[in-house]
Order: sequence, then C-alpha cells, then structure tokens
Amino acid sequence: MKKLFLTIMSLSLAIGSSSAKGSKKDAGALANSIDSVSYALGINIGMSLQEQFKQLPIDNINTSAFCEALKYTLNKDTASLKIKASDAGNVVMTVMQRAEQEKAMKDLAANKIWLANNKTKAGVKETASGLQYQVITEGAGDKPKATDKVTVTYTGTLTDGTIFDSSTSPISFELNKVIPGWTEGIQLMSVGSKYKLFIPSELAYGNRATGKIKPNSILVFDVELLGIEKAQTRSSAKFQFKPYQRTM
Repeated sequence: MKKLFLTIMSLSLAIGSSSAKGSKKDAGALANSIDSVSYALGINIGMSLQEQFKQLPIDNINTSAFCEALKYTLNKDTASLKIKASDAGNVVMTVMQRAEQEKAMKDLAANKIWLANNKTKAGVKETASGLQYQVITEGAGDKPKATDKVTVTYTGTLTDGTIFDSSTSPISFELNKVIPGWTEGIQLMSVGSKYKLFIPSELAYGNRATGKIKPNSILVFDVELLGIEKAQTRSSAKFQFKPYQRTM
C-alpha cells in the first residue's frame, strides 16, 4: 500500500507540473501539441493507476470522486474539496485497514474450507498443528530432527497451481531455521521419501506477503528428502536459505 501511495503522489506531481498553466475546462478538441501531450499523459497515468488499484484490498473505487478530487487538488481549489487535504491520509488508511481486515477474515475462512475438503482426499493426513501431508513415496532411511541439516529438492505451489518457487538442484539447510510447516513436515519423512505438504498460512507466512505468495496463503510443496547431516557431526558454518527462513 505504501508503494501505491508513493506512485499516486509522484504521478500527481507529474500531472501538476504539466497542467500548472492549463485550463480548468474540459479538454475538448486537441488543438495543439500541449493538448495532445497532456491527454497522452492522462492516458499513461490512468493505465498505471489502473494496475496500482488492483493492489487495493477494496473491489473498486469511485472514479468520478477520484477524478474530481484530483482536479480540485491540482488546480489548488481546496475550497471545493469535500474532505480536507489534511484529513485525506487518515481517511484512506482507516478504510484500507478495515478492508484488509475483512479480506483477511474471508481468506482465512476460505482456507479452512479448502483444508477441510483437502483432508478428505485419499492418502491425505493431518497433524495436531493443522499441517496436512500425503506420502508419495516412503523411504527407508533415517528421519531428521529439528536440529539437523537436511538436503532436499522441492517445488512450491499455491492452491491454484501457481508455482512460486522450485529448487534447480538439491539444497541444504538447518531444519529449525525455516517456516514451521517445513520444520514439522520434513521431520515426518525418512531419507528417500517424497511427500506433498499442505501448509496452512499460520505455519507459513501468516498475513505477510513475499513474491507470488499473498497474505494468508496455503503453501503446497512437493518435497524429496535426499539426506541428513546430524547436528552433532556438522560444523557451525553459516548458510543462506531462501525463501523459507523463519525470520522473513
């Protein structure tokens, strides 16, 4: 949302500098190059704002009200504004915060329904924490502990099938340094196993967003456990693991 506000501000400044000497009347015919570039600028800004507005937690905006307020503001006609300029920021934040809370509640309710339906599918099991998993191939090796370092390959998708990440080669990480759903899920696996993990948002990123992962997303991972390095046998060398660290 902060990015959206900054974009609108910068675009408004661009409009203001371009229309500082302009007329308050409708555009009418494009009689000269100034008229044409002004109109073209309006198209460009409108298209950019259209994309930015898709990020809002509300379904749509009243474009007539938006354009009226923008026109009065750019023409410095503050007396005609129906909301004081000094109050505008608070009005926007109040409405957006309420809309975000309502959307989060709807998303969480939809997630519960999705997980409840998913749990009824053949082979899907659920742990006490709400983590769901499906055994694709059961290995015969050891199972890791949370303090161990593991090597895996994986593909991560959203519930609509969108791939948000995958390993191009085996990757190693300390199991207690990643999201809770991974820490718990991979401890269920033996070396050589392939599991599908269905991780509720509360065991992943909660209401945070990262990349293609939106707030309150359920994450689905196809994971193969290739190896384990026990905590007592490895060095204390640091590592980097992206993007499922707990600290994100």
